[in-house]
Amino acid sequence: MNSILLLRNRLAVILNSIGLRLLAVSRKLNSSSGKNYDIIPSDQYDYIPKGTSIVGPADKFLLVPKNRYRAVLLPEQCISSEYGIGWITEDNSSSSYDLLWGDELNLTAFREEAEGIREKLSVEIVDSILEFIDEHADILDVGCGVGDLLAEVRKHRPEASFSGLDFSKKAVEAASASFPDGCFLHYEIDQSLPYPSAGFDVVLCTDVLEHLERPKLIAAELVRICRPGGMVVIVVPDGDVDQFLGHYWFWNEGSLSLLLAEWEPEVIRLPRTREFLARIQVPSRREVE
Repeated sequence: MNSILLLRNRLAVILNSIGLRLLAVSRKLNSSSGKNYDIIPSDQYDYIPKGTSIVGPADKFLLVPKNRYRAVLLPEQCISSEYGIGWITEDNSSSSYDLLWGDELNLTAFREEAEGIREKLSVEIVDSILEFIDEHADILDVGCGVGDLLAEVRKHRPEASFSGLDFSKKAVEAASASFPDGCFLHYEIDQSLPYPSAGFDVVLCTDVLEHLERPKLIAAELVRICRPGGMVVIVVPDGDVDQFLGHYWFWNEGSLSLLLAEWEPEVIRLPRTREFLARIQVPSRREVE
């Protein structure tokens, strides 16, 4: 046994030495252009294809496992849109999202980024769930932003009632202006949602859970506030390719299904944006009995 451990240690030292030499060669070959080490290329949505890897100098990059870290800006560091307008929200603060939702230029750039991927996402979501939404449904969007997803639903269900919640005051102001008959709340999500049980026919939550410290608690809250026979729709990015530092969680189809398993979700991949959509059908009272 000791001889095996000794052999392993020697092998590790040899491989580490080889790795350091290769890194030194890589630095020399690429010293003329720091851009070769951009971890997030601009104007791309799926930044690094699944199953591939990147190489960069150890004095600039740190390899950390997903679902095990939180990125924060240090004192005197500033938010930046260098890698895309969405990156001004990488610290997950309401003030940063106010900069996004409350500034017309930032909002326009956000909507146009990656060839309008966010508008495509709204269209794909609605196309996937429209058949399950009644003409006069009470619909809530948790993390509604300025109301773009609800606006897409309204195109097809104009007689529905629309509500939303967001932790950005600017987002709530804009959504309220777009839906004067709606009900929009300014609220920071932690462990619960400020609604009574069984209050809505459809509960939407798009690109939100990956930002939260306790996503399963909030998933349970989404189900709680949905009426029996209603529908909860949760959408998250593909965590296998997602590189955004503002996210705490990175799910793929399997891990998202596992997170929501107790509610028996139907999980699909949206064909164009490649995000995952989980649809939870809340049992009717008769089914529960």
